[in-house]
Amino acid sequence: MTKRDEKVIQIFSRTHLGLWTLVRTMWIGGTIICGIYMMFVYLLPLVGLIQQPPVPLKLTVEVIVCAIPILSGGLLTSERIRNDELSVLIDEKFLVIQLDRHVVVTCALELASVPSSIVVFPGKEPRYNAALLLALRAGLDSRVSMAYEVGVEKGEPFLRLFITASGKNLTEIKEILRREATRTEAILLASLNGVEVHQLGEDKLRGASEIVHRLDSLRKPSALVHDDGMLQSLTFIVGIPRVAPSIDASQVGTFISTAIKQRYSVTLTCVFSSAKAGRERKRMEGEWKNIRAKELRNEDSLTDHANKRKLLDQHERMHGDSGWFDNSVYVLAKAKNTAELERVTNGVNGLIASIWGGEGNISLKKRGIRGRTVCRLITRRHFKRQKIHVSSLVGYVNTPIQQLPVIAATVAPVFPVPLRKLIDNDLIIGETIYGGRRISDIGIRPEWLREHVAVLGATGTGKTNLVKKLMLELSLKTDVPWWVFDIKGSEYADLAGWDSDILILSPGKDASFVMDLLDIEMDSSEVDAHATFAILRELINERGVSSELSPAMEKLLRESVMELAESRHATKSVQVLNQIISKLAGNDRFGSMTRDALLNRLEILSREPLGSILKGGAEALKISTLLNKRVVFDMRHIARVGGMDAVRILYNLVAKRIFDSAMKRGIKPGLHHVVVLEEASNLVPESYTRHSAADVTTGESMVMLQRATGQGVIVVSTRPNISSNILANTATKITFRLPYDSSIGSKYMALNAEQEEYLKSLKCGRALIHVPSSSTFEIATKLFVPMSGILGKDAKEAVTQGCEKAELKTVVHEASVIIKPERVVSDRLGELANHVVAFLASRDMATEIEIRSLLMTLDSQFAENDIAEIIRDLVSLGAIAREALSLVPGGFVFTVPGRELEAVRNVIMNYMTRRLDSVHNLEYQKLDSNGAQLIACNHAILILPNHLKASSIESVLGQIGACMSELGNNINKLVVVVRGSIAAAKLRELIDRSETFDAVTVISAFPSSLNKVVDELVHGKPHRSEVVEEQLGVVAKFSKSERVDLRGAVHDVGSATSRAVQMRLWFGLIEDFVDLSNGHIVWDALLEFIDTTALQSLKGRSAPMSVEEGKRALTELLADEVLVALRVGAEKRYTDFEKNLWIVNSSVLKELKERAINLLIEESGKQNESISQGHEYYDFCVGKKSYVVFPTQQQLNTLLNLHSDVACRICGSTQVICLLTAAEYLDDGAIVPANLIMKTMDDAIAEMLV
Repeated sequence: MTKRDEKVIQIFSRTHLGLWTLVRTMWIGGTIICGIYMMFVYLLPLVGLIQQPPVPLKLTVEVIVCAIPILSGGLLTSERIRNDELSVLIDEKFLVIQLDRHVVVTCALELASVPSSIVVFPGKEPRYNAALLLALRAGLDSRVSMAYEVGVEKGEPFLRLFITASGKNLTEIKEILRREATRTEAILLASLNGVEVHQLGEDKLRGASEIVHRLDSLRKPSALVHDDGMLQSLTFIVGIPRVAPSIDASQVGTFISTAIKQRYSVTLTCVFSSAKAGRERKRMEGEWKNIRAKELRNEDSLTDHANKRKLLDQHERMHGDSGWFDNSVYVLAKAKNTAELERVTNGVNGLIASIWGGEGNISLKKRGIRGRTVCRLITRRHFKRQKIHVSSLVGYVNTPIQQLPVIAATVAPVFPVPLRKLIDNDLIIGETIYGGRRISDIGIRPEWLREHVAVLGATGTGKTNLVKKLMLELSLKTDVPWWVFDIKGSEYADLAGWDSDILILSPGKDASFVMDLLDIEMDSSEVDAHATFAILRELINERGVSSELSPAMEKLLRESVMELAESRHATKSVQVLNQIISKLAGNDRFGSMTRDALLNRLEILSREPLGSILKGGAEALKISTLLNKRVVFDMRHIARVGGMDAVRILYNLVAKRIFDSAMKRGIKPGLHHVVVLEEASNLVPESYTRHSAADVTTGESMVMLQRATGQGVIVVSTRPNISSNILANTATKITFRLPYDSSIGSKYMALNAEQEEYLKSLKCGRALIHVPSSSTFEIATKLFVPMSGILGKDAKEAVTQGCEKAELKTVVHEASVIIKPERVVSDRLGELANHVVAFLASRDMATEIEIRSLLMTLDSQFAENDIAEIIRDLVSLGAIAREALSLVPGGFVFTVPGRELEAVRNVIMNYMTRRLDSVHNLEYQKLDSNGAQLIACNHAILILPNHLKASSIESVLGQIGACMSELGNNINKLVVVVRGSIAAAKLRELIDRSETFDAVTVISAFPSSLNKVVDELVHGKPHRSEVVEEQLGVVAKFSKSERVDLRGAVHDVGSATSRAVQMRLWFGLIEDFVDLSNGHIVWDALLEFIDTTALQSLKGRSAPMSVEEGKRALTELLADEVLVALRVGAEKRYTDFEKNLWIVNSSVLKELKERAINLLIEESGKQNESISQGHEYYDFCVGKKSYVVFPTQQQLNTLLNLHSDVACRICGSTQVICLLTAAEYLDDGAIVPANLIMKTMDDAIAEMLV
């Protein structure tokens, strides 16, 4: 800036100030002159003291004398208003707006769980309870006004009560508001039974007042746009509203529910303050006298009689002068654009007229939002006041009777309060609840933990908070050690802040955590081996039908585990177990097949992270040495890298060591150790296969035998799907909200129907508890307070004071004391789980794409890997359920727990009906029975959505038989749809054994199989020659070296028509032929072998064998990965085979895989990059790349679902190179992640390393 510019500014400033000084001088001088003129020209002559002086041009002079002070005064006032400093701030939960020396202060109370304000007396019409308004009016300070605000914001309703006062002394005004807030809360609690009142804090108060959106409008008169892009429209309601309560609905409830349905974003605000009757009562008396005078003169009309009745009704409702209020009512509507705002405004105006209007008693006036209007909107103060009686005001100030989200009250059943001596114990966990109010502290006795505790509840309801509080109490008040299994890994770490001796173990992440597969400290190695074998058998069998152990595999596993226990190996590791399995299996064909199948099922023990944990050795950790400590067992890394299957195995193995040590301790009185089983369904699920009602699983037996040893067990689960044996044997049961499994929770808590319904809607932090010698009652849990938030206090005192502060309500019933509102115990995952569960509960199912879209809507900052991890956590914690199904995008169906089978059935049914709808003139019928779900063209379709297991096959056959009996002779064919090709093959094999099921066809729930069924319905049953021709077409595709989906070949083979014995013969012949060919055979040669064998079987006395059954056997062997297709290309260094499509057995594949890995590692080493092996399920990692060579189908599916920028969490690689045995294993339509590169044996090794 130049000196010339500075001089110009100074001159302008002096000129500006000089002009306003001149105006001020004119105002002062003009006022004095005007006063003198009025005195000498009018006042003094009027009293006779002087004669009125003559004034030439009197009118002109008087205009000038009066105009100067008026105009100059107006200019000065406008300038002062323009230059007044407006300050807005949040101070101790108060919104403070200060303009010059005047201050306006506002606080807000939010209402939730609000009961209806409608009262109904026998034989009378329903009416609103006006006692609330009269109580608020009584004693209301003249400087205070209140605003009752209802509305819908972003689809969620709200009820708020604003209290506003104005004056010049900020401290005095805040004190008035504190007093009024205390009085108001007491009135609300007394008038509305069970209502929850929360005083809004800084952030919520700022949002409710919309300060951010409206501040600019104070200086921009035409600013109608919010910062978030929403337009707004202001409409005033003038007149006396119609008051029309009903038994089913209140007027405010109708307004809110309609706004929700119409998706309006709207707010109705009713401002009121106390007033006197004044002219309103005199007006009524005047009207009454006029009517009476007309009656005396016989001049009255029907209109006068109607007005007379209205006046009498009004007078009867008013009951004196004490029920009058000053009132302002306005509506604020919001929308994204002008057209939508116009639509919403018109809709809201019509809604208001229909609810509160009638006979022209109210009118709607639109008003712009500008200047000082905004300030009044922020503070909820009066605009243009109108006088109204409480009998009419209740039309605006009433509460909903309709069941609305958030604000609607839940009718709570009455639970008894136990005797004080029963709950006055050491370990304080909460407070008893009676009639919605906290009564007294509840504590549990340490010896009750010895009899086991069950904590159940949905995600985010407060289970973990309760257990942490209990463990903290146990740590501070006893010397009992404990062990917590923390699957999420972030829940219990903050306990270490209270006790520096607490040990946090992170297996997998901490390389020093190593243990043996078998416990070498056990006195009886045979008993330990048997228990370990039982754990492995149960966990493997429950992974699915394709993972079940055959009798031969089960026998081999048992013998190998026993051999490992009895061997002299110092290391009882997984690697040694694998060696023993290979040794005991033998070298014959059957032994090799059993060995390979068993090792394939035990692969999870060998790969990361369990492979490095269970390797044993001299440095192996002995769990027994940690049982005198307090341990948090962080299993987060195991869950992320190895999945929940790996978690279950390690969970069971470690829990077994803990419980074995307790058994060695023997029978002892008192509590000696406590184990917290978070997500206990991983150890003792109810879903484990039982052959009889008396069966007890290994996990159950471990837990149930601990009472006498002084070992306490706390089982924690998001759903009551843990073992019924365990639940029945827990002395203390604590159940939080169970929205979908309330019937199971009710069974174990001994609840009636009303109490069970209440269990579905319990608030966060509230629970039902059953302790020994007591019936079920309700508690509010105390909050666990981390040590980091409490410094300089004694630990025990901090727990008590911190929890009480966090849990007390908004305003204490003693004067002028404000306490922080109750905190809701819920982490971010819990909030997301609630949104996702609510989304799934509103529909049958959702795909992964829809779940991802929902999470992105909730938080647009989520990255792809964040969303994948959230979904994985929600599934593993049981908040949502996931089922694999290839009929939907992404291959997974998501639904709420308990609805999995229904969702799968509906997806299959919808797929079939969509295909049938696309065909003209094809009629079909849906059935709601437990049998067939669909009938079309004399064909019935039965959908079996559950996973078939060996133990359930017989019951499935019974279900099919019952369905056939129900259908009778009207159906020519029954098509049974099952999940999985292997399950379909096993069911076909059993069906083929009986002529009863000749009319039954079993297919897999794959698109190709379902499409064929629809095509058959449309075009009729294909001729047998067409089926053979189709199968030969599939073979021809392989012969021509075209890229064909091998898995598609598995499911595209026609229906089974041969006997089960023929399939078994083909399995054995094909495997023998491959083995005799040194484990590898060309594809065409194998097909020729099948053709030749089928032709030769027609001669002589051998059993006839069909070509199509041979091809079906081959494709099922490929699907089960007993045999593997290998397409050898131009790159000769991987193998010595010629260029062709080969079929190899598992032994040859293993050798080829080792050769390929060694070759790639050797070539990578030439690039001077670090090479690592043993990282998760990758074969090796080089730099920023991870390699997978010849993956199994399960590994390939895992890679295709890789939604993270980081591939390997150990080395941080960002790219995955996958070498396939044949390109046909990858679907043409498969979506490959950007950081996954698929290679085949056609690609040169150099391309693999780029």
